[in-house]
Amino acid sequence: MKAANFNFKVDWLTTVTGIILLLTTVLVTFGVLTPEQSTGIQTQTTTIMAAVSGIIGAVSSIILMFSGKS
Repeated sequence: MKAANFNFKVDWLTTVTGIILLLTTVLVTFGVLTPEQSTGIQTQTTTIMAAVSGIIGAVSSIILMFSGKS
């Protein structure tokens, strides 16, 4: 059986968002969080993940800009 191709550079955002969604769903199920709190957490998580993705892209660009051969 062949292992599935997983491109972490492309799919990390979806994976992290899915894990946080699963965690908040479990916490709502056990009564630790209310559904309203869960919605707020998911919204903030999406914003934070987009910012992290932008920062990673900027840092990668800077590294690639200075690592070029003359």
